[in-house]
Amino acid sequence: MNAKILRGLLWAARIFVAAVFLYAAWVKILDPRAFGRDIHNYQMVSGTWVTLTALFLPWLELWCAVAILAVGPFRRSAWWLITAMMVVFTYAKISALQRGLDISCGCTGSNDPMTWMGVAENLILLIPCLFALIYDHRWPKR
Repeated sequence: MNAKILRGLLWAARIFVAAVFLYAAWVKILDPRAFGRDIHNYQMVSGTWVTLTALFLPWLELWCAVAILAVGPFRRSAWWLITAMMVVFTYAKISALQRGLDISCGCTGSNDPMTWMGVAENLILLIPCLFALIYDHRWPKR
């Protein structure tokens, strides 16, 4: 692939994924109680883990979004973390839908019911993540 095209696609991936994660993190940081309820509704973790996840995860999302926009050694780690989060989030959605839970996603503060379209959106968001994992460190340095 042409290095110039590769750079352009990587920048687009970085901006797109960072924007999604910055928005999602911001909504959760503003209302950690609501996010905690959303986590609890998935029935995958309980008690203290719900609270810890609700307090920690949005800040991790924020850090990763900033890191993929930054130049430096943190970007590759951030891509790995974002990709791992997307896999876990997608698994959680599939699990909730298969168990027939009537819950909202909790991703961006929306109270819309979770659907298979949300799973498809996660899978689409995984595409630039995987692309960046493969190519973000490979282009020639200036």
